[in-house]
Amino acid sequence: MTTTLDIERGNPNAPRIDAAGGVENDARTHLVGLTRAELARELAGIGVAERQLRMRANQLWRWIYGRGATDFADMTDIAKGLRGDLAAAFDIARPQIVAEQVSTDGTRKWLIRMPAVGGQAPADVETVYIPEHDRGTLCISSQVGCTLTCTFCHTGTQKLVRNLTAGEILAQIMIARDRLGDWPGGTRPTDAPVPDAERAISNVVLMGM
Repeated sequence: MTTTLDIERGNPNAPRIDAAGGVENDARTHLVGLTRAELARELAGIGVAERQLRMRANQLWRWIYGRGATDFADMTDIAKGLRGDLAAAFDIARPQIVAEQVSTDGTRKWLIRMPAVGGQAPADVETVYIPEHDRGTLCISSQVGCTLTCTFCHTGTQKLVRNLTAGEILAQIMIARDRLGDWPGGTRPTDAPVPDAERAISNVVLMGM
């Protein structure tokens, strides 16, 4: 049996799902998916001194990928003025979760809406989490649409449109970690089983290859 998740009952510390409205275009540069070298170049572009580029890029890397930050204001080891500059020029927000379903066996499925790219409309992709007692497997989409027509998969109902960007692929993992409380200090959901392991996600499988 599969049910729509009651967010506050299942995991009160997980980010809320905003199922209303569409995805708005943001003119700011999205940092998720960039390499450290690319982060440094972006920082140089907003006036960060060359001697600080490596340190600042490493700070951003730790906050984004180590702690799951979605707001520059939370980056307390970065000067307040620079945090303001970062927020004005860059974006680290997650894509929109359109729907989340949770099965009694702990399997979770998210329908995620990626913002418009290159003049194309926003695109929906699916991400699926399958837990076992000692590990958790996350199946992530690598494309918008698919050439196959699997009846159980929403992606298969669309024709192949494009490959996902590195940032869009990473965003699926980060959303799953949000929902599973898999960041440092996170709280695991109680609405369905999760692995008895340090990490909720131990394996990642790419769909749409």
